[in-house]
Amino acid sequence: MKTSLTAALLLGAGLLAGCSMTGPGNLRVHEVLLYGGTQERIAWVYGDLRGSAQSSVKLGNTAAELRAQVPDPLAVAGTLSVNGRATYRLPTAAVTPKLAVTRDTQGLFNVTLNEASGTVYFTDGRGWSRLSAPAGPGLRGTAVAGLRGAGNLTDAEADALSAALVSQGPLAVAVLNEAGVPDAPLTVEPTPAEYRRTALYVLPNVRTVALPGTATGTVTITPGTPTPGAGQPGGTQTQGQAQGTRVTFTELASGTNAAATTPAVQVATTQSALSALYNLAYGRQTGVPAAPSLGAGGTAVGVFLGQRPTGGYGVRVVGASSQNGVLTLTAEVRSPGEGSITTQALTSPWTIVRVPGTYREVRVVDAQGRPLPGAGGGQIR
Repeated sequence: MKTSLTAALLLGAGLLAGCSMTGPGNLRVHEVLLYGGTQERIAWVYGDLRGSAQSSVKLGNTAAELRAQVPDPLAVAGTLSVNGRATYRLPTAAVTPKLAVTRDTQGLFNVTLNEASGTVYFTDGRGWSRLSAPAGPGLRGTAVAGLRGAGNLTDAEADALSAALVSQGPLAVAVLNEAGVPDAPLTVEPTPAEYRRTALYVLPNVRTVALPGTATGTVTITPGTPTPGAGQPGGTQTQGQAQGTRVTFTELASGTNAAATTPAVQVATTQSALSALYNLAYGRQTGVPAAPSLGAGGTAVGVFLGQRPTGGYGVRVVGASSQNGVLTLTAEVRSPGEGSITTQALTSPWTIVRVPGTYREVRVVDAQGRPLPGAGGGQIR
């Protein structure tokens, strides 16, 4: 009996070892390889489970279970979940720097691309621009719908990837020759009916270079920035707290690379104090843009989140109100979600807004009314 059981187990193991993956119907695999500030390989697996609850494939010689798609920002129509996640993800190899980009306060870009050809995209954290070619100084951007048209991405894949990267701006993305990157094509079993491959180089923390006599408060720094309006640079917003008098505010500038290492709120009531705010905000840039005019009787408030370990963090003011000489700003703080794509670079998010009038105290709270770390009443200068 013992001998028969051992033989049966060995036979079963042999059958499993020889079993090949059947895969879903109409199996298709599209992958994007990210290099530079983000080193990750992301594969979308498309297919039809043909009435079954699950199926299986081999991706890179690793067995993977396919099921119905799960809610996730990277999930796109027609794809299946891979081992419980929206996409199949692996790290990519390191590559030599492929891209260098700076922008100036007039909206022009200086681009160096170490590729024979390739489209370069830029996001300021709100919208996207495609930079004119060839690479060099004085390039302008044209507003585009994210990364659509980049490499072999479908529009749905480009939209999902754009949404994942836009909150980490300012950053640039270059399309690379996928045949020249160090990572070999992903092996798939069974052989898919379609296999697409796109390689991108992500450059985080694109620096702003100041031009003499320019101020960021009145300049649209990239054609990809939406038309000034509520909460946009150069625009105004009147949303405020439920109590108190609503206060109109203007966002002067924002970014992700301040010199502040700890959370802080600083208040400026003089032009020199506003210039000091700009020095702190742009302390890691090549040159500090001139601060716009504060105006008579105006107040500027800088909200600094302090140093963060990756991209994906941000802050913006969404409401303002005053009561009994106290200005209260409501701020929205972003942080990367679990499994999100993040640039692997230190960031320090910040925003500066201007409001009319002066106040004896300034408070900054989140949407639930809780003081932001470092708010501390706001240091008024």
